[in-house]
Amino acid sequence: MHCIEANLGVSTADADQIQLQFVKGDLSLTFLDWQEHQRKLVFQDVIAFKWQELDISEFDIRDDTTYEVIDSVWLLRQAQLSEATTDQYAHYKLCFNAHGSLDVISKRFAE
Repeated sequence: MHCIEANLGVSTADADQIQLQFVKGDLSLTFLDWQEHQRKLVFQDVIAFKWQELDISEFDIRDDTTYEVIDSVWLLRQAQLSEATTDQYAHYKLCFNAHGSLDVISKRFAE
């Protein structure tokens, strides 16, 4: 299991006012970016997510970067429980430096 940078179309650098909303299987993430612009990212068909304040995880990541977790044990287990195939889903980890981190297992974003 390891992380690679993922470009999901938004930057988490110096984000503030982070909000999550989970409705009908979709997770909406909104926040103010470093230029104080409102940003929104929607994860579709979410099978699991978690927020951790000031996460010191097994990856030792403390930055403002978005990652895809490769060979994620959590993804494998959640896909089995949901009877989903892992090739359609991805485990994303969005780091918000001073605030915490968001882990999401959702439909894979188009590359």
